[in-house]
Amino acid sequence: MSPRGSAQVTLPHVEPMLATAGPLPAGPGWMGEVKWDGVRCVAYVPEAAPVRLLGRHGTDLTDRFPEVVEALTMRGPLVLDGELVVMRGGRPSFAALQGRVHRTRPAAVRTGAAATPAVFVAFDLPHTGERSLLIEPYARRRQLLEGLELERPGLRVPPAWDSITEAFGWTREHGLEGVVAKRSDSPYRPGTRSRDWIKIKHLRTADVVIGGWLPAPREASVRAVLVGVPVEAEGRLTFVGSVGTGFAGAERRALAAVLRRIDSPVSPFTAAGLGLPRGTLVRFVRPELRAEVEFLELTDAGRLRQPVWRGLRG
Repeated sequence: MSPRGSAQVTLPHVEPMLATAGPLPAGPGWMGEVKWDGVRCVAYVPEAAPVRLLGRHGTDLTDRFPEVVEALTMRGPLVLDGELVVMRGGRPSFAALQGRVHRTRPAAVRTGAAATPAVFVAFDLPHTGERSLLIEPYARRRQLLEGLELERPGLRVPPAWDSITEAFGWTREHGLEGVVAKRSDSPYRPGTRSRDWIKIKHLRTADVVIGGWLPAPREASVRAVLVGVPVEAEGRLTFVGSVGTGFAGAERRALAAVLRRIDSPVSPFTAAGLGLPRGTLVRFVRPELRAEVEFLELTDAGRLRQPVWRGLRG
């Protein structure tokens, strides 16, 4: 707190530092954190003025998360980097959080805050009091952050691991999205995607059956494949998603040639609606080809989240 009668501290604007995707780093000098499945947020917490929550691209989220604002009020002056998450069953639920992010009407915001309260997970401290911590090493910033004793309902400061391999194993065991490895001596680089921070996701694989595809503009290659899982004894598929990334080189064109040979006038999927935009051109096929995909998780609706193509199964 500032001495009575002194000027209020003006908090600087801080663009969040970003992690680079990559493999688990080897060697000493790395610490590990949970990769939270939420919305990135920088919290500006003055000594007395209202708290502000800004998203990664500057979106003002303050009015959408009153419970987080309340948890942060009178905790400053400081700037916190972290993530907004909604917990379900001990794990972050991105779907539940999305339901909160898109509520802007006051009545809907109040209902959402009561039914699915969010938590601000603070994992870095770029600024505290009148002092910038940008050039301080990550390990020191974490030490200062944990020393503030900010924990309360709506506000968490989870610990970091000194061993990145322990962090990786623990997060996999507990079904979390992944880890972020951070160099213990790294400064905070606002607005920069740096290899000082490396994000590693825990991905799963699934065997699926192709039931259709979306042609590229000239139909010479595949834009995405529609996949499902077999319904017992029916010969049909339950739709689980559209896969449009992970194809290598000429694979899209070669796959289109294969799929044209098993073209079908009828959909093999049990559901009439596949969640595609109106007017989307869909080519259905006989459900004969199996494929392997990688994905982050199954959504509450039974769809693959962030699916990536890995190839046809033999």
